[in-house]
Amino acid sequence: MIKLVKEIPYRINEKAFWGLLGYREGRTEISRDMLRKVEEAIKKGREAVRPMGLYGLFPIEEVTAREVKFQGKTVRSRKLAQHCRGFSHLYLMAVTIGEEFDALLRRVSLEEAVILDAYGSEAVEAVAESLNRAIEREGVHFNLFRFNWRFSPGYGDLPLEVNLLFQELLKMDRIGIKVSERFSLIPSKSITAIIPAGG
Repeated sequence: MIKLVKEIPYRINEKAFWGLLGYREGRTEISRDMLRKVEEAIKKGREAVRPMGLYGLFPIEEVTAREVKFQGKTVRSRKLAQHCRGFSHLYLMAVTIGEEFDALLRRVSLEEAVILDAYGSEAVEAVAESLNRAIEREGVHFNLFRFNWRFSPGYGDLPLEVNLLFQELLKMDRIGIKVSERFSLIPSKSITAIIPAGG
């Protein structure tokens, strides 16, 4: 069963956000003018964010040295196989902050777009972390008490093409996510991930 979650609560990591903008605590000074610009951009960004997600739980059928099999599908990745070894199930998860945020990025100045891009990156990461925690809380009801960290297409040797599998199994278009010809996600501030789980 695939679950759709709308209005996922999130809180960005402010230190990571400022780090993306090149600021280092104790080393970089932020002028009042720049602080004002950042605050104004964040306000616009926050208003454009529409945090949504999908997830589903699947029994793992087999893990070999190079493959993970579930739901009659085979994913070839040595790193993912190592990541799933010892676990009985996996969650597929997809989150996005929506197309409206991408549209905002296209409308603003280059300077503001840089600020908003950093905000969007941290926002979608925070949304993914929020849904990840909710999944772990729910897992207890299925006698799943152990979880490995999120493993996303494009990490290690897990190809971006695996996003097509997420589209097939989660029907990500229900929250507005599409897979491009090069297998990246649209809207740009979207994340897919595999979360191994076990008893």
